[in-house]
Amino acid sequence: MSTANQIWLYDTTLRDGAQQEGISLSVEDKLTIARKLDEMGIPFIEGGWPGANPKDVQFFGS
Repeated sequence: MSTANQIWLYDTTLRDGAQQEGISLSVEDKLTIARKLDEMGIPFIEGGWPGANPKDVQFFGS
């Protein structure tokens, strides 16, 4: 049920956060982060762009 006071979060950690200088997330890192965000109840998780690089291909294939 949706209410006027409901807040929807859209997490971009696995896309924008993974592009920060010095950050290199493995596929397992991305899967772990996605699972934790899901456990926290985050309804929208952006995982990157399928086909952008081999890690994202693997991530979306998992």
